[in-house]
Amino acid sequence: METSNNGVRVNSISNDNSENRQLLKETRLLRDTLDLLWNKTLEQKQVCEQLEQENEYLQDYINNLMASSNVLDK
Repeated sequence: METSNNGVRVNSISNDNSENRQLLKETRLLRDTLDLLWNKTLEQKQVCEQLEQENEYLQDYINNLMASSNVLDK
């Protein structure tokens, strides 16, 4: 068993560094995944807002057609 000047096992320090590197790698992966999900969410929100605007436009168009052709009065 190797020890440093303060009595800490070198093997233990090496394992801690390896664990820290693994945790850092996993943290980065999770951060990148979250970033991708956030960007996808923003894209979907924009698509949804655009579709809502198109639906409003179509609803107004249909209402105007019905009003101008007196379909409701017949």
